[in-house]
Amino acid sequence: MNLRERTYLWYLSILRIYVGYYFLWQGFRKFQRSFPKGDWIGRQIGDVARLDLYPWYKKFLLDYVTPHAELFGYLVMCGELAVGACLLLGFLTRFSAIIGLFMVLNYYLGPGMARGGAMLAQQQTFIIALAIFILSNPGRTLGLDGLFFSGGKGKG
Repeated sequence: MNLRERTYLWYLSILRIYVGYYFLWQGFRKFQRSFPKGDWIGRQIGDVARLDLYPWYKKFLLDYVTPHAELFGYLVMCGELAVGACLLLGFLTRFSAIIGLFMVLNYYLGPGMARGGAMLAQQQTFIIALAIFILSNPGRTLGLDGLFFSGGKGKG
């Protein structure tokens, strides 16, 4: 860890660690219950054909996601595990926050819009947190980004 660099990102690092833990835990829970092999679309989103979603997103779900449900299930599970581990360790923080933001935007457009309420608010909160991570790169404090990408500072 780069403890010599003077940054004021420690409070964002606490948020980064929490969001990373949440993603990692969600991915691990999906791994434990063989998420990709089950009917995860029905459990997470519902009957896609009858939901009131944006027409272009509904078409994407019906034409691409539903026929390839197992592939997208593995992508969701592995994506949550990878984003969670990277955010928790502070490694490739901006890149993992971009991937996480893409995932959460899809959760927002699918299950979030369909169910509304607390799930919609949770997705909005994670969207804001991940956007802050992209802009501020809190992996430099209490993370591996500060160790590996310090720009030559503290050597020799």
